[in-house]
Amino acid sequence: MSEGKRRILCAESNQDVAELIALMLTRKGYEVETVQTAADCVKVASTDRFDLYILNDTYIDADSLELCRQLREFDPVTPVLLFSLESSGPRREQQATQAGVKIYKSKTSDFVSLVQTIDRLLQS
Repeated sequence: MSEGKRRILCAESNQDVAELIALMLTRKGYEVETVQTAADCVKVASTDRFDLYILNDTYIDADSLELCRQLREFDPVTPVLLFSLESSGPRREQQATQAGVKIYKSKTSDFVSLVQTIDRLLQS
């Protein structure tokens, strides 16, 4: 690991989307690790330190809010960004916040907007 690089764990069930996110963030200077299941996310996150977790809606073995609650059990501080296809209404965003999500970003946004949001989050 390069000294000073911010580390991101991207838990995205769609491998193509995960690779695109990782490519864009790597080009911005972040170190990105990707996983496709909730179990792998918990396993990696519990043994290594990250500056941000990116979660999507559902996995074959859990949903994003369940995964976020699991992450919060051993890491109550690291920000979680939920990159969601589900419509972002007040109820969904409230549920996400209660589970420990810091930022709720719709997948209907473009990827440039996602990277800009991550830059702002990690620079604050």
